[in-house]
Amino acid sequence: MAKKEEKEKKKPIFEKVGLVFRSPVRADILQQLSASPEIPAQIAKNIGVERQNINYHLNALKKGGLVKTHKKEFSETEVPKGKGVRINGITKSGKLKVIQGVELTKNGKDIVNQFISPLYEENLSKKNERIKEKNKNEKKEVD
Repeated sequence: MAKKEEKEKKKPIFEKVGLVFRSPVRADILQQLSASPEIPAQIAKNIGVERQNINYHLNALKKGGLVKTHKKEFSETEVPKGKGVRINGITKSGKLKVIQGVELTKNGKDIVNQFISPLYEENLSKKNERIKEKNKNEKKEVD
């Protein structure tokens, strides 16, 4: 009975991991958001994907509890200007509630730290090795 309960406890974790790895775009989105909250248009630009496609994947990640809307409170003079900033109400203290892009949830951060970051680090080190090898070969050709 204990093994069955243990499997049931792990099920939500694997469902979230499965949600992420259904598409490489979702992994790219999570990697982008690991640095800081971002608006969808900027995420699309950074990873080279259409904005509509980003919104589709963000909605799936939101439903899975991995990302959420980034909300902050500002005084009227502090409100950031530009794309992706939306005023969403006012607090009792008179501050403006501002929605500005999306950010990782705690579960999203855990997924990035455990699964996404190691993948990207591995790819980065392989890329660096290829560049070093290419430079080494070019240097030999010059000599």
